[in-house]
Amino acid sequence: MNKELAIISLRPNVEWTMNGEDVENIIWHTPDVEPLTETEVQAEIIRLETEQEAKQTAKVEAKASALAKLTALGLTEEEIATLSV
Repeated sequence: MNKELAIISLRPNVEWTMNGEDVENIIWHTPDVEPLTETEVQAEIIRLETEQEAKQTAKVEAKASALAKLTALGLTEEEIATLSV
């Protein structure tokens, strides 16, 4: 995850530019935008990473659950493999 994605998440639909990695020096091209702090951006990076990890975990768990249900129905590993795309 990077700062740009965190800034976009925190200030959607806002035009801005940033030279380097210094959040405090973002140039906001959209009027009346509340500036961000480095702390806010870092917290958003952590939140987005946690959200992404949770989605990945849910996906893995859903696949395992589906495979278990197919096995319980009596499908063989080979049959299940043919269903996987």
